[in-house]
Amino acid sequence: MATLDILRVVEMKCVLSGVGLVLTLLATVAWGESAGSAAERWFRVSWTPPADSRGATIKGSVFNDSPYRVTDVRLEIEGLDADRRPVGRALAWAIGDIAPGGETSFTAAPLPGAVSYQIRVVSYDLISLGEVR
Repeated sequence: MATLDILRVVEMKCVLSGVGLVLTLLATVAWGESAGSAAERWFRVSWTPPADSRGATIKGSVFNDSPYRVTDVRLEIEGLDADRRPVGRALAWAIGDIAPGGETSFTAAPLPGAVSYQIRVVSYDLISLGEVR
């Protein structure tokens, strides 16, 4: 009976080691390659520019086309003038976790002098592999 218990403990340690390895590999996928390249494939961003420059906000959505549940999605907002030259940058956070195939929202203050924007995902954290809905 003692040998069977020892085998179960060894088996459990192997399973837990395998789970740890899988989680490490998932983290490597998120951070090992440049966030931009995976972010460009996995995320789409849409937004509505502010109606005016007197305190209205930029409102948008982030769509997760990856097979992973993600969190801490950070966006870079670049403001452009009428000649499409950069006039400023800001960072914003998407709200909450995003399931595979899901979406969430974000808001940001307008940038002074900007008439248009380029917005992209610059970082995120993987939570788990999930089913695409």
